[in-house]
Amino acid sequence: MKRNFIIGAVLAVWAVPAVASDAYKGPPVKGPMPVFAYETSRNHCPAGLRPVVTGGVISCGTPNHGMSYQAAMAHPAQAGQARHPRRVADRYCAEGMKGCVSR
Repeated sequence: MKRNFIIGAVLAVWAVPAVASDAYKGPPVKGPMPVFAYETSRNHCPAGLRPVVTGGVISCGTPNHGMSYQAAMAHPAQAGQARHPRRVADRYCAEGMKGCVSR
């Protein structure tokens, strides 16, 4: 029993660096973290503060961007599709006759 506990403890300590190395190592953030205003009808923040979003977490603070979080995350409008004129068939295929006639 004691031997199993010791083996389990050694394996747990040995696995910690492997778990820690799985953390996201993306590019470093340049400059201050963006803090967006969060549009809401209710404000439960202390006086002088308002709801803000930073890193996807809503909290109280002062925004450092002019646009709201909802505006920043909105999808841009799709560009209009190019219109191609329809081609009119320039062949005439009479019923009961073999083949078509070009006009």
